[in-house]
Amino acid sequence: LPNRMLFHDRLHQAILSGRREDRSFALLIMDLDRFKEINDTLGHHIGDLVLQQIAERLKTPLRRSDMIARLGGDEFAILLSPVHADGSVTKLAGRLEKALEAPMQCKGMTLDVGASIGVAIFPDDGIDATELVQKADIAMYVAKNAGLPLAFYDPDRDHNSVRHLTL
Repeated sequence: LPNRMLFHDRLHQAILSGRREDRSFALLIMDLDRFKEINDTLGHHIGDLVLQQIAERLKTPLRRSDMIARLGGDEFAILLSPVHADGSVTKLAGRLEKALEAPMQCKGMTLDVGASIGVAIFPDDGIDATELVQKADIAMYVAKNAGLPLAFYDPDRDHNSVRHLTL
């Protein structure tokens, strides 16, 4: 998968294109559930093999216009462009979740890995790369803490907002 640097380059391109064409896109940040336990219990070598399987599974549900990258550790970023108000982001997130549904087979072991996904929409949730990544990350933690597979950025649930900080 592309790395963090290529992802940020593509994100900046998507922002410029979105501004120029007045078009929305979605940024999804995905964090794997139970991956730390795999690394801690079985070692990083097994964790790397699991990550390779996950990367292959996550590529399948994406459209040709979409991009997935590994940000580091067990965190992935997905650019969905374009997006429409027809629930396409929710449908794709469901396909990503389904792709991880079947347990991973690794060195004779069966391992269960899920994911929590946070979504930020350009330009509604942010107009630059830093803001979009931050908002998608916040949404991902909302999903993870609530035990949900997916959460869209919601300013009312953003405990890192300036308003919340000043209170």
